[in-house]
Amino acid sequence: MHTVMHLNLRVDPTQYISQIREVPDYDYIHMVRQPKYMIDLSLLNEKVHYLNEVFSPKEYVKRNNISLLHAHHGQLGMLLLPFKEETNLPLVTSIRGRDATLANQPIGYLENMKLLFDRGECFFPVCQYLADRLIAWGCPSEKIRVLYGGVDLNEFKYRAPHKGDSQNILSIGRLVEKKGHHILMQAFQKIRGEFPNATLTIIGRGELEEYLISLANQLNLGDSFRLLNHLPKDQVREQMTNADIFCAASLEAADGDVEGIPNTLKEAMAIGVPVISTNHAGIPELITNNKEGVLVQENNVDELAYALEFMLTNREIWETYTVAARQKVEQNFNLAQQLQQQAEFYDELVAPYKVGKRYLVTPRQIDKKILKETPQPQRQGKDDGETIAPRKKVELAKKALIYMQQLQQLQELSQLKQLKQLQQLQQLQQLKQFPQLQQQTEDKVKDELIASNKNEKKAKVQQRAMDHDEKIASRKKEKKAQKAEKVKKALYKIQKFQQRAIDEQLGGDHGGL
Repeated sequence: MHTVMHLNLRVDPTQYISQIREVPDYDYIHMVRQPKYMIDLSLLNEKVHYLNEVFSPKEYVKRNNISLLHAHHGQLGMLLLPFKEETNLPLVTSIRGRDATLANQPIGYLENMKLLFDRGECFFPVCQYLADRLIAWGCPSEKIRVLYGGVDLNEFKYRAPHKGDSQNILSIGRLVEKKGHHILMQAFQKIRGEFPNATLTIIGRGELEEYLISLANQLNLGDSFRLLNHLPKDQVREQMTNADIFCAASLEAADGDVEGIPNTLKEAMAIGVPVISTNHAGIPELITNNKEGVLVQENNVDELAYALEFMLTNREIWETYTVAARQKVEQNFNLAQQLQQQAEFYDELVAPYKVGKRYLVTPRQIDKKILKETPQPQRQGKDDGETIAPRKKVELAKKALIYMQQLQQLQELSQLKQLKQLQQLQQLQQLKQFPQLQQQTEDKVKDELIASNKNEKKAKVQQRAMDHDEKIASRKKEKKAQKAEKVKKALYKIQKFQQRAIDEQLGGDHGGL
């Protein structure tokens, strides 16, 4: 089974997504930039890793048997480019919203995206609208695969619209400008006189929380309005089940930030809640006006108020909308089908990459006809991973043989010396019985010992010379390795500096609801 390294913005319930953890036939590592983006510790497990703790990408990839890199944001794709260049792995980048626009982006963002378009293998925009934006920027269309976010139809089961007198309007999403909560609140205030029992509930948290509370007071919404903080998924689903109408008033923010397609809209449609939304970004790919729901112009209070009034007045047509909406989700936004599609997109990259890795070229350089005729290069060494030429192998073998022979000679010389010393001892013991010859023999033995010591010293000198040569060679090799390590550390510091800059730009509050 292949393993994909996913780099995501955060680890929390909104980012703990099936597109990372449930792709058929693909294992995963859920990577975030550093531990501070591990928002929900209850989700921490052995598959959660931190990018800033990876010192050697090659070793990390080999240890975890990684076949593919997947960044879940445009700037995260840029952050993985050095990782890709060092490992030669294919890189996929998901495009989810403002990363396909120049919305509140740093200087040089477009140039960096164009570099990513050139070097990345594939891009997964979450709707055709964002795909068109990428193409307009210069991304090759052949690198783009639209991959819609899916809904688990087993989790969101269809039920018929409510037939009682309740008029509960629900909206779910982060409290940011592009979600259009402030437009919805103003539209709701316009219809309160005609529908005094209607309620509006907004679920989410974000930078506009205080503003929306203040706006509710200005509009005198009173008890008919509730702003709930972020809730667990099961409670959100319960709120959605009890809703009569779901509204997503999405719009383009002042800084250019846009949606893809809100997942909450898909979930409401799957569960059987009538929906109202806007002609914004990829939403018309999900909802056809007056078929699966009602669409109005974005950032238009009057049109949205009219749509709310129309839907609350014509309760008898709700089921027509919800049946068509459920069918649309089943056909185009079924999570199981979308995950299978994602796996097939992965297969397109992993299969040629396996061949490409074998021949040390990227997938774009492979010609299948030439590939069959291409001889396989030399195998790699186990220790350093560098290719060893046959001639160099022979030289290494000769050096090893010479060293073994010299070692054997030293061992034989040592054994011979011990034998001679033993013989000389025996001779001295015998000479004690012949005092007249003792002095002459002792002189002879001394001469032999001196000669033996000279030979031993000569051998030691030769051995020291050999050891010296080996030390010099070892030091050269060590210095070369140290130099390479310094270069790697310098590159790592540069990447850390770039990562810190990107972290400051990305922050931790993108994506999710």
